Amino acid sequence: MENTILVPVDGSDHSRRALKFAVHIAKGLQAKIIVLNVQLSLNTRNVKRFISQEALHEYQEGEAQEAIDKVLDIVQDQGLEVVTKSRIGLPDLEICKEAEEEQVTMIVMGTRGLGAFKRNILGSVSYSVLHEAPVPVTVVP
Repeated sequence: MENTILVPVDGSDHSRRALKFAVHIAKGLQAKIIVLNVQLSLNTRNVKRFISQEALHEYQEGEAQEAIDKVLDIVQDQGLEVVTKSRIGLPDLEICKEAEEEQVTMIVMGTRGLGAFKRNILGSVSYSVLHEAPVPVTVVP
């Protein structure tokens, strides 16, 4: 069975650090990396009134590709198998679904600050994935 590491990314510095950490782990495990971006579903009645489904889909694909492109330099020339994917929905749920469907070995993800008061607490997506994921999760600060 192939080792696979799922790395959710949003183009932030936190996700860049997570991917760098995942590369080190992947080299040791000879693992494949799945780089995943999740776009929120904007498929509401009000959005549908003003934006076509095609335009919405094109926008979400563009946003996902932009987030993935911001981190791909990290995995270039590393000698690793890397797959990029995007999903639409609630990030924590979609990350856990991807982990289950692809039977990944682990998830490596970044966290982000929530302001001065909560700076030491995990971001809500990281927190939820940490508690709901079907595999071990490493959260990289």
